[in-house]
Amino acid sequence: MEQTLNTRPNQSLFSRSFILLFVINVIISISFAMISTTMSLYVTGFGQSTAVAGTVIGAFSIATLCMRLFSGVLSDQLNRKWLLIAALLGIGASMMGYGTTQSIPALMALRVLHGLSFSVASTVTMALIAPTIPAGKMSQGLGMFAVGQTIAYAVAPSTGMWIAETYNFQYVFWFAALLNTLAIIMTVIFVSYVKPQQKRASKRTALADFIAVEAIPYALLSAILSIASGLELSFVVLYGKELGLGTVGWYFTVNAVMLFITRIGGGRFADKNAFLVTIVGFSLIVLFYLVMGISTPATGVVFFTIAAIIKAFGQGILQPLLQASSLKATDPSRHGVASCTYYFGSDTGQAIAPVVGGLIVTSQGYHTMFYFFAAATAIAIAVYGYKMKSRVKAGTPSDQ
Repeated sequence: MEQTLNTRPNQSLFSRSFILLFVINVIISISFAMISTTMSLYVTGFGQSTAVAGTVIGAFSIATLCMRLFSGVLSDQLNRKWLLIAALLGIGASMMGYGTTQSIPALMALRVLHGLSFSVASTVTMALIAPTIPAGKMSQGLGMFAVGQTIAYAVAPSTGMWIAETYNFQYVFWFAALLNTLAIIMTVIFVSYVKPQQKRASKRTALADFIAVEAIPYALLSAILSIASGLELSFVVLYGKELGLGTVGWYFTVNAVMLFITRIGGGRFADKNAFLVTIVGFSLIVLFYLVMGISTPATGVVFFTIAAIIKAFGQGILQPLLQASSLKATDPSRHGVASCTYYFGSDTGQAIAPVVGGLIVTSQGYHTMFYFFAAATAIAIAVYGYKMKSRVKAGTPSDQ
């Protein structure tokens, strides 16, 4: 599956390369989502506090964050196919390790390995898919590619919790590792990589090798967005149990269905009016926090469902827009570092969410946690809107 730069704006989005990478991404996403949504239950299930569970989960994101600066350089300078295979091997090893220990230090070490490997895998995957998307359809293409993650979250959380309840958590980890192995096999067989011809004239290492300055604004917005996902993955299941709603696997199914619908058509609109999509999307994230915060045992099922729909719609229109903006801001030969910069922001939010959220829950409860992040997000997006209006008045062009 040869990766070449796509400069034909009218070419079909669904090329052979795009479809094969899409399938590989679905498999990777299912294995990841099964563990992400059950890890908190696994840790609290053998007597640890919510704060400890949040720290274990957060170790993954912190490791991912630390690796981001190097994953972009590696993606742009090495063969992306074999780099992806190496990263998937690291992910598989960590998944197998989860099922062998209940030691917090050991789990922390495995989460670090998982985070380092995932950082490389996600950066490389985004850099591989970008050249297969026709010019002028980047948001639409990335939105469709992200449908694979949506499919994963439609089936993986419920499947993972069913396996854990029917058998035990070890089987969840081993099944996830098996899926990861399938992704490795498909990558070996179907993916080939041809490095783009554009190269930086100087061979000396520079800051531009690690961070795409042009993509930093989108990375900051990604950080704000990913906090919502981090809280969702870390605490929705525990919050649902506290309210007496059961394991709330249906929440993730509702969320995934809405994401699927939004991502199919949202990218096309995002390419036309980026500023409006950004404001609307983050306003929905604030509303998601508020609806979750006012949930009670009596209203939980209805409010959780509404929150899942709202959050999915906001995420569905924002994520492909921010990813596409990061890639469009940089030269194709630097798509690895652009991807790295975008995910650096995303990882920052993912790292902050479970740790800060766990501390707030332990001292003040879930309701306060959701209200806190609603206020913080509202302030951040108000500042963004003010800055953008100031740039427009000053006559500074911007697509974001």
